Amino acid sequence: MKKGCILLLTIVLLVYGYQAYQVMDIYRNDVLKIKTSGKLSDITEKVTPIPLDIPDSGAVRNMKQVRRDGNNLFILSDSRLLHFDMKGKFINQIAKDLCGQNGKWIAEYVLDTINHKALVVDNERYLSTFDYNGNLITSSRIDKPWQKITALAFHNGYLWATAETLVKNNDLPGSYLIEHKLYQLDMNMNEIYSQTLRKASSGTRKIFNSLCVDELLVDEQGIYAYSMISDADLLLEDTLNIALQKKIPLLYKDAQYGMGCIYPVRKGKRHYLSTCSNCLVDHGFTFCYDDVKQTAYILADGFKDDFFKTGHVTDLQSMDIYNDFYCFLKSGNDISKKFPERADNNDLPVLFILQLHV
Repeated sequence: MKKGCILLLTIVLLVYGYQAYQVMDIYRNDVLKIKTSGKLSDITEKVTPIPLDIPDSGAVRNMKQVRRDGNNLFILSDSRLLHFDMKGKFINQIAKDLCGQNGKWIAEYVLDTINHKALVVDNERYLSTFDYNGNLITSSRIDKPWQKITALAFHNGYLWATAETLVKNNDLPGSYLIEHKLYQLDMNMNEIYSQTLRKASSGTRKIFNSLCVDELLVDEQGIYAYSMISDADLLLEDTLNIALQKKIPLLYKDAQYGMGCIYPVRKGKRHYLSTCSNCLVDHGFTFCYDDVKQTAYILADGFKDDFFKTGHVTDLQSMDIYNDFYCFLKSGNDISKKFPERADNNDLPVLFILQLHV
């Protein structure tokens, strides 16, 4: 028994040691290229501009969670779920009563692209279903002991969610801990499977030190959680380890579906990408690793837009759970060269959609 344990430990150490050697070998042989500047054409083959109308409730700002279903484009902006077509024409606003002005706001939303419905979760933990015309179909309170839903996704006919729950701290009576879990749910929010989230590891240390989840995404291994950059200095090494493993590092070796890990990057077919944008100081940090060219972009000011000359892009947002398409929003002087008719009005932004190289 003891010899078997020693042998198993030796094998594990050899595997991780070999992975670390591969990472260092990439550095040593100068195979890996590290760039501190880059252009959008380095990672994308096409950029499509969509000049947006001004909705009845005001211009699109603070954009997040941009999703597409055919000719339908949805943007969450200042707690407004805005519906456009793919030419930028404003169609309607979904869940108008969840606009933030009455103490209610949209916490998360997903598109059921099979049945063409929008599923909206508000801050009072109600799940409401709307058709694309904005008609309410169903609404019910989420009967779960969750304190907060941190991410929501629709994939393969199921809802997936990460949520925080307060649990008693057995080590310190009278206090509580925050437990973070990944859930697989049916369309009525009934639990099918759940798994406690832990800090994923790469090699011999933690990938990062936060359990914050920004998005739920998908790769060939299944569902995984993405958390924005927490330690940029370690991001390249972490990403190289993930790329070399060619699979999600599992949280539990006996996990039922092999799911539940957290990535510090969004994992696409070819690119591993993470962005951190700070709208208060108008700058951010962009990281991208091209697994085909073995090139890492570590950019303090983002990629330069060499398609539409809008300056540098510091806030690339994923539009789909497979990370094939990204987008960014520009307005005012940034779009003056290609859209001069919109340059004098910051309320007339242009959404740019990128299709990454494969």
